[in-house]
Amino acid sequence: MTFKQLPHLPLSTPETAVNQPRVCHVVASINESTGGPALSVTSLAQALAGQGVFSHLLTLDYQQQGRQILAEDTKLHSYPATQLTRYLRGFQPNASHALCQLASTELDLIHNHGLWMFPNLYARKAAVINRLPLVISPRGMIESWSLKRSRTKKWLAWVLYEQENFKNATAFHATSWEEVISIRRLGFEQPIALISNGVYCPDLCEQTNREILTQLFPKTSDQKWLLFLSRIHPKKGLNNLLQVWYKLADKFPDWHLLIAGPDQICYQRKLESLTAELSLEKRVTFTGMLSGEKKAAALGNADLFVLPTYSENFGIAVAEALAHAIPVVTTKNAPWQDLSTYECGWWIDNNQDALSRALAEGMQLSFKERQVMGLKGRNLVETKYSWDSISKEMLSVYHWILGHGDPPSCIQFDVSY
Repeated sequence: MTFKQLPHLPLSTPETAVNQPRVCHVVASINESTGGPALSVTSLAQALAGQGVFSHLLTLDYQQQGRQILAEDTKLHSYPATQLTRYLRGFQPNASHALCQLASTELDLIHNHGLWMFPNLYARKAAVINRLPLVISPRGMIESWSLKRSRTKKWLAWVLYEQENFKNATAFHATSWEEVISIRRLGFEQPIALISNGVYCPDLCEQTNREILTQLFPKTSDQKWLLFLSRIHPKKGLNNLLQVWYKLADKFPDWHLLIAGPDQICYQRKLESLTAELSLEKRVTFTGMLSGEKKAAALGNADLFVLPTYSENFGIAVAEALAHAIPVVTTKNAPWQDLSTYECGWWIDNNQDALSRALAEGMQLSFKERQVMGLKGRNLVETKYSWDSISKEMLSVYHWILGHGDPPSCIQFDVSY
């Protein structure tokens, strides 16, 4: 496939050749409790602003899911998620109308993030009506584990609008090689930009005081911290983690398991019941969602990070932990082979035996040995996953789609998967 075969590309003009592209990011939600895309999409928009790109961001406001994560130098178009909106997967006609109006006068390109929600349909409609390029980032939502959840609703969304969205994409954006393969397996041949998510690296000399958390959770005082920080959701493998911790806790009496993250589906109740059944109440703390200084205190003082996930297209929590120089244990359902390559963690099969061995090995290391591993992880993030380098790569994709220059090196054309 050559560039000239891409659908509905606008004609290049002297103005667009000089100016930076005008982009609108469309995502169902940027409320802080809704998961990774809320952070990754706003971070991308903010990083692009650092490259001179003025972005719009259109989203819905699910106020019950916490505050919205805002991006600097980005114009926010936010529409309330009414009761009907929440019931009908983001149905909000006002948002659709507004996006079409915005696209007709102020945009060169629309970048849609996520699937299965009405805002994804609105992005395609606005792009097609106004003959603008459409970039689609599935954000892990076509991986096999995700597709098995709410299968009927997703099948209906696919038939009604999502398949047509994919057909009208100018290009896709994948954050992992596994996601590239998933797109190809669905039969779509458009170019795919393989660009990972990014992460901001904190100043390690400005470590947040752990007392911010120990005052709230006294059980964690004078203990090493094994930290889980992500959504409280079945796909994150927390059931396996608790079962493994039951076997390990007595062998490592100076360690404490912190489980931090938002609970959107009341799954934490089941985990707390399991914790009680296993008599682990004194060795496990559920902190709820952490943000600001509390999140910084958790990441800045953890000794080992664990994400025993069933499915991740990227795993922003892993990148954040590495940025804080914490060794990481995660499964091969997350695209983090770099943990083994760069000797900064354990990339394991998704079973309890492998998880038990990796956690035991990590906790048996000396403080100095874990520190050395953590600094290797920090170097990995600085080298490959800084938002500055990632935003430059994304900008090069936008410019190419708009008719300027050769395909960037991140573009995947091969369809033989």
